[in-house]
Amino acid sequence: MECQVAAAGQGSVEAEELLAFFRCRRLPYLDRFGPQEAKLPPDNLLEQWRRDRQALAAAVFERFPGERVAPGNEALLAAMADGAERIYGGRIAAELFWQPQEDLNCTAEAELLQLASEPVPHSSSPRDPIPAPEDCEMVPALALPPEAVPEGRSVWVSSSLDLLIRDPALVGRSRHAARSSYLPVHIRIGKRPKPEYELLLALQAELLGSLQGNVPKRGILILKDGKWHPVHLSRRRAQVRQLLQEYLHSLNQPEPPQVFMARSRCHLCHWREHCRQLNAAAQPLSLLPGVTGSRYPLLQEAGIHSIEALANAQLDRLQAIPKLGSGVALQLQLQARATLSRQPLWIQSPPETLPTTPVELYFDIEADPRHNVAYLLGLLVVEQAEGKKVASYHSCLAAEPREERQAWEQFLQLAQRYPDAPIYHFHGFEVQTCRRLGEQYRTDPRQLRQLLQRFVDLQAWVQRSVVLPIESYSLKNIARWLGFQWRLPDANGAQSIYWYSQWLETRERRYLEHSLIYNEDDCRATHRLKDWLSQSGVLHPNELTKVVCPQP
Repeated sequence: MECQVAAAGQGSVEAEELLAFFRCRRLPYLDRFGPQEAKLPPDNLLEQWRRDRQALAAAVFERFPGERVAPGNEALLAAMADGAERIYGGRIAAELFWQPQEDLNCTAEAELLQLASEPVPHSSSPRDPIPAPEDCEMVPALALPPEAVPEGRSVWVSSSLDLLIRDPALVGRSRHAARSSYLPVHIRIGKRPKPEYELLLALQAELLGSLQGNVPKRGILILKDGKWHPVHLSRRRAQVRQLLQEYLHSLNQPEPPQVFMARSRCHLCHWREHCRQLNAAAQPLSLLPGVTGSRYPLLQEAGIHSIEALANAQLDRLQAIPKLGSGVALQLQLQARATLSRQPLWIQSPPETLPTTPVELYFDIEADPRHNVAYLLGLLVVEQAEGKKVASYHSCLAAEPREERQAWEQFLQLAQRYPDAPIYHFHGFEVQTCRRLGEQYRTDPRQLRQLLQRFVDLQAWVQRSVVLPIESYSLKNIARWLGFQWRLPDANGAQSIYWYSQWLETRERRYLEHSLIYNEDDCRATHRLKDWLSQSGVLHPNELTKVVCPQP
């Protein structure tokens, strides 16, 4: 393994590898050296996003035609020499060198001071994509001649290109006077600029400098809205070089980097299960709910390295940890104790505020941010009839995004049939979405207010009522711990978005049916949770004192 890693570290680096390293220090290492049999198939939603990006790039090319080039520096140089207005595609590679970090930081700081005095447009129209000439001054390339750089301070880097735009105002101002000067353009389907987009532009600008002799000070992002957003690159240049050095160092290590798994970012990664197993063996404390990326090192510094140590620590010792806080310390210890005992710990008894009523509604929404639509508002109506519960599922479906209003009004009518029934849901998303739909479609404010007053967020009740022996407080984790099973085992919110997109593209009914099944199961899982909260609270009415004043 060590020889393999060292050899790879001396090779080339792909720009996408560097971006992956920016997002997660372990991801590109595993892509190179990880056990491929543990790698999960690409998530369907990620594949959908890739196709969306290709479609956006095709739309940009159709509106702003240019010259398409083959991969390689020679093809790019030929197009540049011809003075092409726009160059699409292609691939660039160059050997990058870096200065000592203190010199590089000074350079970046000086450039930022200069930028602060210049006018900065917030966005540009697609009809005028190139910023004004005064906003595109070129700066000397950071690349140093090989003889001036100590051995080991360089690496070959390559990057695929979306688009290069010629700046006529700078023709002849390059060291290579016969060659035009170009700005890098990156096309993404995000809604707003992100640091990783800017880093990629900065890296492409560095590589571009090796061809045209100067590194552009600005690049351009084309995002989902179709607008062109100029980006200052100077503040990212030092970060790119530092990132390269850290990445090369990681590749020369015998083991993958230790990372703190972020539940919000890891759920689509093809290494997520492998990483969970690695962390469970080496860093089980990092998988405990409530132990965040900022809290984990605080516990480590205090000598708390395991779940058992956290569960058995003196509470006053935990509460004295700087920056942790007494409330968080208690919360984490309770979580550790519940996990060790594999039993729930009750903080309060919920029956007082979660009574059983003759009719109860359980609500769940599926939304597609790609099309900006809440396409499915599902409602499970549970009625007491002759001593037993009868549940019926209703789907308020927008088979087309333009039918969202119709689905919303259908839901309002259905909810109004049971004006006294509480509406149970999990998470605040349902409240936020209903508020948006009510405002967007001009629902009577009084009717909307009365509707929202009936909503009961079970996630909030769980958080303040009970500590569960689970790794995550998502509805999926809680309901599965209770024994509930989804009919589609791999179903999740991301998969539902993919199904709806596929329905719109292919008109295959099975995709829509999958979304309906998944939504109904979410509603039924919410019902299972509410029943458990009410029944378990009756069985454990007097545990508040034990939990609030735990004994080590």
